[in-house]
Amino acid sequence: MLPLFMLGACSSTIYLVRHAEKAAANATMSTDVDLSETGYQRAVSLQKMLKEKNLQAVYSTAYKRTLSTARPTSVSHLVEITIYNNGDSLMQVLVNQKNRTSLVVGHSNTIPKMLRSVGLKPTFESNIPDSIYNRFFTVRVKWFLGHRVRLEESNY
Repeated sequence: MLPLFMLGACSSTIYLVRHAEKAAANATMSTDVDLSETGYQRAVSLQKMLKEKNLQAVYSTAYKRTLSTARPTSVSHLVEITIYNNGDSLMQVLVNQKNRTSLVVGHSNTIPKMLRSVGLKPTFESNIPDSIYNRFFTVRVKWFLGHRVRLEESNY
């Protein structure tokens, strides 16, 4: 028989990262640039880091750099990438899903905002600095008589 505190308890995990290092903008000044070689290596590092996790969903914006960051992980988990437009709305949905593990790839200006939208306080108040691509955010949602959301920050 399970202890009373474990009855009905469940949890979800949401991993969030900024896209990996991007290639230099070309002469057309396109804002939709792909990853640099270092960025591709970081995307593979992310995939290796999440290899043993039971990911059910991978989310990315429609930019080349976010899709390229998400792709190795989505391929290794046999999960399609879902494109999102509104990160705040996505976070509201994800923190209310029980027993799900998701990866969200975003941007330096969207990831902190997404975390704040669900009441969390990331280290970066506004944007992740342009030079930082290795920050890894883990949001853990524990469900028992409601839900509690907790943030962990690390590097990868």
